[in-house]
Amino acid sequence: MARLELERNPTTISSWVIYDMANTMFSAGVVGLVFPLWVISHSGGDDATVGYTLTVAMTLVFFLSPLVGFLSDRLKRRMPFLLVLTLCWIVSTVLIGTWGLKLSLLLVVTALVFIQLANIFYNGLLGDLSTNGNAGLIGGMGVGLGYIGAITAVGMSILLLEDDGHVNLFRLMGFCSLVFTTPLLVAGRYRISMTNGSLFAEVFTETLRLMKSSFQRSVTNSNWMRFLVSRFWYLWAVNAASSFAVLYAVQTVKMSETEVQMILVIGILTGIPMGAFWGWLVDKIGALHVLKVNVLGWVLLLTIAAAIPLMTWPSSVWWFVGSFSGTVLSGLYVAERPIVLAMAPLDRRSEYFAMFTMSGRLAAIVAPFSWGMVSTTLGFGQPAAMATLAICALIALGFISVFKQWRTI
Repeated sequence: MARLELERNPTTISSWVIYDMANTMFSAGVVGLVFPLWVISHSGGDDATVGYTLTVAMTLVFFLSPLVGFLSDRLKRRMPFLLVLTLCWIVSTVLIGTWGLKLSLLLVVTALVFIQLANIFYNGLLGDLSTNGNAGLIGGMGVGLGYIGAITAVGMSILLLEDDGHVNLFRLMGFCSLVFTTPLLVAGRYRISMTNGSLFAEVFTETLRLMKSSFQRSVTNSNWMRFLVSRFWYLWAVNAASSFAVLYAVQTVKMSETEVQMILVIGILTGIPMGAFWGWLVDKIGALHVLKVNVLGWVLLLTIAAAIPLMTWPSSVWWFVGSFSGTVLSGLYVAERPIVLAMAPLDRRSEYFAMFTMSGRLAAIVAPFSWGMVSTTLGFGQPAAMATLAICALIALGFISVFKQWRTI
């Protein structure tokens, strides 16, 4: 039996769970809040600057993730990769804003790529820690505690952004991430050995072969393809809305940065109990029903968001939009995985989850690019970009609505 890289004990499990606080701090605090505000307010950038930067990063992640994942499985080692990648994304985060806009954008891309790749190894370590069917419990603890990282990031922004500035917040969040990740990095067992260079070429070839065969088999399952296509469309809407909600609220809805941060906290706090509610409802009425309700919720929210400036509604309407977003976001994430498990043959679940992940990666590439293109490059403005996202969510709802025998899922 291969030696585990993490020992199964409460201390190590706690270290693994705490690590996820750094993930959510980066996604909610750096990418979702401070980075776009810094680009617009202090660096002379615009929506396109933010959108195209995120697109470049997620394109690299899309192509590198399958290779890194397969390499991890072949080498049976995760801790050395996790250590290097984690330190790289933390250092990149700390340095954002130090040497001007162009180099800072490169650092954002670097940090985004490294944290996404690090999560491949981080998620894989769950197998070392879980036993007797408790993987869901441990993973759920990580998700729940991860929200604390997001709340901490927003709280720091509320308290420190005006006085200390955006660049110091990048550094502070990078330092906090180091604190959150250190227990797991210290707890790991490291086995480092020389690797034959030809292995990387072998991994690349094998990965391409597996991706091709997975796609060929997937197209024969009409329900599965409809789900993947619908997921692409609703995650296009969700990813873009999550990335640009802060800028939209400040620039178009005309809310203050403090108000936007308070609404973000409410949305996060709302998502925690609602995740448990949606999980209960999935068991009662089925995951696809829950998914359909939440995609419909996104259609309504994005339509209202686009209508605020067009209909000259008061900015206070944004309090409803932002606060309710946590509810429908948690509903999506709770419903998705049970659908995959219901559709996937038992011996092909890894393959199905790989395709499931790829659809999300594609959406993460297109989403920020489309916002920058519609809002800035084509000059239609942020309300038009938001309306485009509402249309994306509506297209997703259409695909979900034509599932065959969907009540059995």
